[in-house]
Amino acid sequence: MITATKPFLNRFSTKKTFVASLFCAALLSACGDKEPATKTEQWLPDTKVVRLPFEEYAGITFNTSREDAKNIHGCTAYELSFSCKVPQDGKEEQIWLIYNEAGRMVLMKKELGYFNKAVADTIIERFTIKYGLDYTPSEGQESAFSAGIRKSKTYVFAGGQVAFQIGRSLNNRNELMLVYYFPEDVGTTFAKSVMN
Repeated sequence: MITATKPFLNRFSTKKTFVASLFCAALLSACGDKEPATKTEQWLPDTKVVRLPFEEYAGITFNTSREDAKNIHGCTAYELSFSCKVPQDGKEEQIWLIYNEAGRMVLMKKELGYFNKAVADTIIERFTIKYGLDYTPSEGQESAFSAGIRKSKTYVFAGGQVAFQIGRSLNNRNELMLVYYFPEDVGTTFAKSVMN
């Protein structure tokens, strides 16, 4: 059995140690989770009807070059994509511009986070009002997605220019919500591929 010697115990009974202990306790309690967590507001589309085909989203046209994305819109460049923070309806939105190897923008992507059924239903309803619903997943696609066989299910609007997708994360543990905006010709091709 190990016993502490009296000088060792006396070190902890000094006034300095007591004050230091109080200071540490106060510091630790100040670092607790007493501050309210900031709640991020869920993005929902408006229901203003849009004239189709549309040529831009959030002030960025589909013919925006990579240089203009960086220089005019202040986007951050990656290999074939750009991350942009753009003002939209009085708020700042995060969107991704995706380019092909020839330098043409082929889509804009908006990541909405984890799947929430109420939010997803509201987005589908509002997009239907705004753009018109062209395609919903079939019963077979729905059950294949539920069983984990399919990685995503997609709703198509505006003749293929807008898609709302619920997809599995890379580790297959979470379902994520995404919105895609396409140039008219790319959207038509995308819609055909989803429907087949």
